[in-house]
Amino acid sequence: MANKLFSDFEPISKETWKEKVITDLKGADFDRKLVWKTENGMQIQPYFNPEDRSEVNTSLENLKNILPSSEKEGLNWLSLQQVVGATNEEANKNALFLLERGVEGLIFNVGNIKDFDLEVALKGISIEMVSIGFENVSHPRTLVKDYVGYLHIHGVSLDKARGFVNFDPISTWSTTGNLDEEGFQRLARLISYTSEMPEFKVLCINSLPFVNSGANHIQELAFSLNVLVEYISQLQELGVEPTDVLSNVMFQAAVAGDYFHEIAKFRALRLLAIEVAHLYDKNYDPKSINIVGNSSLWSKSLYDPNVNMLRNTTEAMSAVLGGVNAINIEAHNASYEKPTTQSQRVALNISHIMREEAYLGKVADPAAGSFYLDSLTEMLLDTGLKLFQTIEAEDGYMTNFKHGNIQSLIGKTRDQKEKLISQRRSVYVGTNRYPNQQEEVNPDSILVAHDQVADVELLHPQRATLQFEQLRLRTEKYVKDGGSRPKVFNALFGNLAMRKARSTFAMDFFGTAGFVSEEKFFNSAEEAVQGAIDSDGDVIVICSSDPEYAEHVEEFAKTFKSSPVKNKKLILAGHPGEKEADYLAAGVDGFVHVKTNAIQTLQQFQNDLEIV
Repeated sequence: MANKLFSDFEPISKETWKEKVITDLKGADFDRKLVWKTENGMQIQPYFNPEDRSEVNTSLENLKNILPSSEKEGLNWLSLQQVVGATNEEANKNALFLLERGVEGLIFNVGNIKDFDLEVALKGISIEMVSIGFENVSHPRTLVKDYVGYLHIHGVSLDKARGFVNFDPISTWSTTGNLDEEGFQRLARLISYTSEMPEFKVLCINSLPFVNSGANHIQELAFSLNVLVEYISQLQELGVEPTDVLSNVMFQAAVAGDYFHEIAKFRALRLLAIEVAHLYDKNYDPKSINIVGNSSLWSKSLYDPNVNMLRNTTEAMSAVLGGVNAINIEAHNASYEKPTTQSQRVALNISHIMREEAYLGKVADPAAGSFYLDSLTEMLLDTGLKLFQTIEAEDGYMTNFKHGNIQSLIGKTRDQKEKLISQRRSVYVGTNRYPNQQEEVNPDSILVAHDQVADVELLHPQRATLQFEQLRLRTEKYVKDGGSRPKVFNALFGNLAMRKARSTFAMDFFGTAGFVSEEKFFNSAEEAVQGAIDSDGDVIVICSSDPEYAEHVEEFAKTFKSSPVKNKKLILAGHPGEKEADYLAAGVDGFVHVKTNAIQTLQQFQNDLEIV
């Protein structure tokens, strides 16, 4: 039936389809309306078909043969989770809790545990059955030496030990400015010391500092590979063969919120890493690439944190569909407070649902055959490789970082992202759009990161929503210290649809800074101005339609400004167009609309209202 259905219709070429769409657009520009210009500088067409895949990419065709798979030839990934606890006993209790709920890998934050003791922290854990990771380790060689001793004591064969030490001196230097002078020597010794532990990795390439500082997918791919080459080069000078370095590498890659780009990014990372590895070892096994998808800080928010659960879900899906070896999905509240067992369980259940209910582990490469995803993967492969080659041609990662080139590229991308966020074109539900005005966060409970002094410009990992969070926390701090919460009064009159739409927009706009709004409908502009004068609002917002603005706003403003009311801001909801100068001259103090930079505007309101 299906075959007959397709044979009854002539195939439509992409050009024919485009011509029909242009006709339907009735003169509107095709590229402006339908072509998506991404943060990566790519232009994504609205429609993909076999014409886009006329040339077969052998690497993509063979991808399903090198992705981590189970005996049933479906995707296979480990579910990792960070252990919570400030003492060895607390960490052990939490680790056992996670194991009971199906975790397959535990990550111990050694630096956060007082006097870390392997015997206590790992008590009751079957090392052969679970992957063990260690991060935030100040003395990795000592830890690994103790861990090897622990394995011997407990009769665990070294070749059965799975896990890693998240040791990445270059990443640490990039975010703190502290370059471990013996970091490469430490790595050389670690590689030698764990030569009998093939499944235990001691060199992690972290892309999280790049992503959490605002980098795009192309930069993340290129810089991660530049760091890999830097390690190979530095360790080669210390007598470590590239093959030994490659066998110890684990990519700790961030996964953010751009669903399809993230899928393509992980596929591209694997293929590019294989290509780089083959430059040093022609016999390198493509299946040896080990990638962990980690929750990103950038995509999370402080306000309305339950939305982070949804973000975690889509991020985990894109990482798994992209073919990672493991996922580490942090609890939705981990970016600003100590996770609870409940929030950890919710995060862990995402993996279980994908495997046991969505059956994502039943297919070898679910993304294969998608014209869009294959095309997107190729775009990232090409552009990522070009940027990688550019950095290498300019003496590699460390030289470029010392000269500020890496930071400059990431900074430009971050500025563009923050511009879209500040204009609320890039939406973060609960923070820069649709804020919950009943939500209260104690501003004194939030840790504030302080700039570090270093010889080089640093990367600054942060939440993308940080500027909006700071706006709202500024208001909350003011209220907590005894100030009155700023009030916004929306005066609505005229066209029913437009006045309500603009009032809703204004309430949403001011709510992102912690202002509370009230709206009231009036039968005329004259009644509205009197209602504004009588209100107790600190900010008055006129809400109506453009034709009624042209007829009434100037008189509204003059009447309002001539009243006894002082120190109230009069705002117009909507773009003033060519009437802007007239409205300002009449007494309107400002405008809020879709093109307004919310951060700058709201900061100015806070300053004017003396919210400090």
